[in-house]
Order: sequence, then C-alpha cells, then structure tokens
Amino acid sequence: MAFFLNFKKSFNELKSVRCLTVTALLIAVSVALKFATILPSETLKISFAFVGLAAIGMLFGPTVAGLAGIVTDVVGFLVRPTGAFSPIFTLVEVIGAVIYGIFLYNLNPAKIEFEKGRLIHSIKVNLVQVVRVFMAKFSVNLICNVILNTGAMVMMGFFAPELFWIKICERALKNLMMLPIEVAILLVILYPVMVAYRAAFKVKTA
Repeated sequence: MAFFLNFKKSFNELKSVRCLTVTALLIAVSVALKFATILPSETLKISFAFVGLAAIGMLFGPTVAGLAGIVTDVVGFLVRPTGAFSPIFTLVEVIGAVIYGIFLYNLNPAKIEFEKGRLIHSIKVNLVQVVRVFMAKFSVNLICNVILNTGAMVMMGFFAPELFWIKICERALKNLMMLPIEVAILLVILYPVMVAYRAAFKVKTA
C-alpha cells in the first residue's frame, strides 16, 4: 500500500509551484546533458543525461519523474532529431524516470568521501542511501537499457529478431561496465542538488 501511496503523494507535488519550477529547470538540464557525453573508448559512452531525471525522482517522486521523462524525450528530439521519433523509446524513458522516483523519492542523499582511505568508511556509514542509489541505477540499466531498449530496437527494425539475445548480452556487458561509474556520478551529484534545493526553498532536513 505504501508503494502506491508514494505515487499519489508524488502526484500531489504537481500542485506546488516549487515542484513545477524546479522540475522545469531539471528538465532543461536533462535535455542539455543528452548532448554532453564522454567517449573513453569506441564501445563505451559516458552520458550524464540520467542525472536530471534521477534528481526529479528524488525530489518529487515517480509520478512527476514519469511526466518529466515524457517532456525530456520529446523536447530532446525536437532540439536535436536523431532519426524518426518513436513513442516506444519515449515510453522506455518514462519507465526509467519512474524507477528513479520509486527508489529515490524522499532520499536523504549522503555526502560520500572519495578520498583514499575514506571511501569504504563513508559507504559503510551511509549504506542505506548508497544501496538505494545503486538499486535505482541497476534497475534502470537492466530493465530499460538492456531489456526494453533492445526489444524496442527489434520492433523498430534496427536489427533482426534472431539477433535479440546477442544484442541483449552485448548491452548487458556494456551497462555492467558503466554501472559503477554511473552510480558514482549519482552519489556525487544528488547530494549537492538536495543541499541547493533545501537552501533555496528553506526546506528542513527530514
């Protein structure tokens, strides 16, 4: 029951001007970050686009994050079209955003110290927050990036159905390699986002 109550609570956030303002700002950040990538190798691409939706999910929950996912995908396509627009990929984006909201809503993000000798201790002290962030990114990578995106690409005719499991394995390996980096990015960024949000709107720590 509490699971569904979070969706209702998140929906009620839409009545707040604060929610609409911050969400619009983070949507703009998400769209901009779609075009900011790092290519450490020919097969790996580090993108920061997921950070904005993860932050929305943390601040305002799964309902707001899901709606933001629609806007982010559509606006991103309008700003820089890449091939034909497909609502299937928009749906995948929405599901990913909702997953962030499910795992991260009401999270009190930890300040992780990455200095040598402090990282392990910092993770142990903030284990619950770290696990929530890890599970959010792991779930998005597995469900959206690996399974749903691969299935969508088959439906759109990007490759033959008989190659489905080969592509699944390839994408699973890439996402597994990227997972620790992406989790670290979230751990680094979500904390200052929450600090800035609380300072701007005088929100007390839960």
